Amino acid sequence: MKELLKTKKIIFILALILISGIALQLSRSSFVLKSVENELDLTVNAHLLHKSTSRSQSVSDAAYCILYNAEHEKLKNNIEQTLHYMQKSYKSYDAALGKIELSRCPNVLLATAYLDDIGTVEQIEGYVKNGGTIFAMTTLEPTSLFITVSPHLGIISYSDFTTTTGIEVTSNFLIGAKGQFFFNEDLEDSSLNIAIESNISPAMKNLKGIPLLWAKPYGKGHFVVLNVNIAAEKYSRGIIAGMLSLPKETFIYPVINAKTFFIDDFPAPIAKGRNDIIYKEFKLDLADFYRNIWWPDMLEAAKKFNLVYTGALIESYEDNVTPPYDNSQDIELTYLVGFGRELINSDGEIGYHGYNHQSLTMDAAISKTFGYNHWHSLEDMENSLRELESYTNKAFPSYDVSSYIPPSNVLSIEARGILKKALPNLLVISSLYSEDISKRAYVQEFEVSEDKVVEMPRVSSGYFPTSINEWEIVNAITSLGFISHFIHPDDVISEDRSKGGWTSMFEEFEQFFGDIHKRYPWIDATTATNGALKTASMINSTVRFHENSSTIKGSIEPFYEQHDFILRTEKAIKKATHCTYEKIDDNTYLVKATNTTFEITFK
Repeated sequence: MKELLKTKKIIFILALILISGIALQLSRSSFVLKSVENELDLTVNAHLLHKSTSRSQSVSDAAYCILYNAEHEKLKNNIEQTLHYMQKSYKSYDAALGKIELSRCPNVLLATAYLDDIGTVEQIEGYVKNGGTIFAMTTLEPTSLFITVSPHLGIISYSDFTTTTGIEVTSNFLIGAKGQFFFNEDLEDSSLNIAIESNISPAMKNLKGIPLLWAKPYGKGHFVVLNVNIAAEKYSRGIIAGMLSLPKETFIYPVINAKTFFIDDFPAPIAKGRNDIIYKEFKLDLADFYRNIWWPDMLEAAKKFNLVYTGALIESYEDNVTPPYDNSQDIELTYLVGFGRELINSDGEIGYHGYNHQSLTMDAAISKTFGYNHWHSLEDMENSLRELESYTNKAFPSYDVSSYIPPSNVLSIEARGILKKALPNLLVISSLYSEDISKRAYVQEFEVSEDKVVEMPRVSSGYFPTSINEWEIVNAITSLGFISHFIHPDDVISEDRSKGGWTSMFEEFEQFFGDIHKRYPWIDATTATNGALKTASMINSTVRFHENSSTIKGSIEPFYEQHDFILRTEKAIKKATHCTYEKIDDNTYLVKATNTTFEITFK
């Protein structure tokens, strides 16, 4: 019986290969190639594509006052960037230069470990009692002032510091993350060993049950306490956004609302012959595996989990960094045409990765760490990109490529300066969002550069969930309404990355993105280019809110088609004018504004 099933499986695969071969030949016809096109009209979007600017405002207008010291400047910078994206006005104060004027600060974000930096006990008590909010943004030092004020913070006892190695999220202050565990021994942070009042429900705990985040009303105001240092990290900006919403009856801020998914090194030449891992499992060579197993599985996953792929095209895997770039080894267009056409027909997008996989840098030391050759001139880099553009035009003469993904996330400052010249249709660069301690990667913020290119980084990666990439995802969703993930096809054929075979690997991938789709079905799946336009729309439009107890009125300038917002509120919505709303979590809504002014009325 087993032999019969095995024979049937082999016959099915052979038939599939035959059908795919016929389809591939049809896809290469000149009619099909010319019919594959896109509409890239940058003039329509010109008003969005201007250089992004800072939104820090004067203290008299600032909704948030950031109090920091030299030791916590990284935390201060992280808070500032988060507030910038959320379009909340702020002003930063160096604690070494004296006390801030509390009367001019509706909210104080304490980016030091010392409550003493705010003022005296009487000043702190009076400020919060009269309606101010103090956010402690890092683990506090138990000074004598802390001991006096701690009951107002809801603390009933404390002892020495303890090591926090994992996090349990016990509320939805991180959207969609209630009940989730993160890091699980992969984190080493410091928290005060404390107990809080039994009537306070912490928003986060460590694995020992010690509260890590909570809000405590005091008079007309609030204390919001973060008992861990993780908010200084770029991948934790969702914590900052979620904290700001805890004491507010209503809290609204703009988001990108985009889910992008990159496949690096795709389409690209496929090595000839067999791979032991693949042949053992499927009895197929690499080309047939990718064409008949891997790619159909990825297309099926896209349908099931609402994914839209942006492929990062490579012309050749040769390591030549000096002209001529004749691509003599990989000139065959088969994979570019076949996979590229199906990628586009699945509503995806072809982006550029490089003529080859040699990162655009003239720094020999950086190139050597990846086993690459370094480039010898900007002219050579530019010529290689022009060859890539020419190669793509042979396959798709009516298709404009507008996105670029740097190989190994490396792009030198000099090379960045010639990208737009070499690729005139370039609209978006997608490299890394997370910090790179090696200082080799091209690390981005969300912004529009001087040359009118959108910097739109990728946040997470891999076929498998890890404690870090899951944390990156929920934080990016909470702070930006944004998912940007990438994978590599060659992970499948790697001994240390494949986990023993594609079948089990794909099962884990389906669980990973099935869970993401279940928790975040509301995020718009889109290509890199469309995601970039949504990004530019959010960061280069100014939103102003006028709020009272019964309404939120918003105005957007300039307005571009649709602008999206996260609204956190315990109030029931009675009416929405010039906008729609969708519940995406408890007391959390996605608001889509369809006009330059919009209004939400509460019951």
